[in-house]
Amino acid sequence: MPGTQVDTLILGQGLAGSLLAWELIHAGQRVCVIDDAHRSSSTKVAAGLINPLAGMRFNRRPQAEDWLCAGERCYATLAERFNRRFLHPLPMLRLFRSAQQRRFHARRLEDPASTGLLSDAFGPADCPEPVRAPEGGIVQKRTGYIDLPALLAALRQWLHESGSLLETGLRYDGIETGTTGVNAAGLRAQRLVFCEGARLRFNPWFRQLPLAPDKGEILNLRVAGWQPRYIINGAHWVVPLQNGEVRLGATHEHRLLDSGTPEVGRRTLIAGLNALLDRHQSEPLSNDRYVAILTGRKS
Repeated sequence: MPGTQVDTLILGQGLAGSLLAWELIHAGQRVCVIDDAHRSSSTKVAAGLINPLAGMRFNRRPQAEDWLCAGERCYATLAERFNRRFLHPLPMLRLFRSAQQRRFHARRLEDPASTGLLSDAFGPADCPEPVRAPEGGIVQKRTGYIDLPALLAALRQWLHESGSLLETGLRYDGIETGTTGVNAAGLRAQRLVFCEGARLRFNPWFRQLPLAPDKGEILNLRVAGWQPRYIINGAHWVVPLQNGEVRLGATHEHRLLDSGTPEVGRRTLIAGLNALLDRHQSEPLSNDRYVAILTGRKS
């Protein structure tokens, strides 16, 4: 591939870089994705949650319906191409964190464009999962999660087979720009698109931006006798996976942005799950009820 002329170079094979390459190649462009498979990539361990009503105020962007429809079409096409389902629609149980959030929900419910995305509120005694909901909550619709590890692996193999993947690192001082294009990693292109995630803070073209990287730990684990029917979004979130496990997240750390997975993160998550689960039906749960099989970092 060195010396090859392409239309677009993409640095980073996370979700953004992979889907950009997918769209450009199917639009007829010559594309090369440069990626070194760094293990701290956030996409590899992120939950892949789809949530059109974000934050404590259930904020809804005007483009939410267009985004949801576009995403559904895209993942349906990918599922057909790779004979595997990546998008898993699943309702989300949003637990109110305060009485004020209940008022935010009431306002959102008055918005005709949002009524198809959320239910009426339920009280603490009517929660459809055995979890603590002292302020009640709602069931949110058009939510789910993407199986990101499976999706990235499938797209990486496809890029490799189509000769559109260069597995190497790329130093910024090795990138040459000019009026007619860019040279990088021995390739000539009309443009270079950076899809680097948190690494962008080291990028000389973008490091002046007010970026706020966030390190976090996520656990995959099994809880004896319980497999949720909903994604649960409270102080922490819980995602039921297809293999009987749940994915629990996430801690947040804005200062220690290394790639370590300290035991304190695991303890924080398990303590949060213990606080979430309804203990009226059994004795208090202890750490040995859980078997952690994965820890990860997201940025």
